[in-house]
Amino acid sequence: MELSPKNKLRLHRYLGIISLSFLFSRPFIILFQFPDILNFELFSAYIGRIGAIFGVLAFISSGGLGKYLDEKKARVAEIHTILMLAGLTMQVPVLAEVEILLVPNLISYLGCGILAWGWILGRRVFINRKRILPF
Repeated sequence: MELSPKNKLRLHRYLGIISLSFLFSRPFIILFQFPDILNFELFSAYIGRIGAIFGVLAFISSGGLGKYLDEKKARVAEIHTILMLAGLTMQVPVLAEVEILLVPNLISYLGCGILAWGWILGRRVFINRKRILPF
């Protein structure tokens, strides 16, 4: 079953939003610790791992969308892809360990900033006239 480009873009968009919501919530959950620290660390790790899985699925679902872009949009989409993969890669050290460590968490926060920057660039590839947000 082949998806139309419009449905493929929707699937990519929804998977990306779900991924970012999980990945953005994971480092901020650390600020609110549960009484049982072991369950807290496992919960935080699983939230991040689920977000990473959705991020990989969003990356896979976007394959072939580049052929519908002109040269300028293709460059923006390429930078969007590089930033999103870089931000997702910066989440790996935290997602590999269950323990809460300072340096991997700082790298994770930096990765969240790069993910947000990549998401904003991705929003600029296909212009939506109904969009309310300026980015």
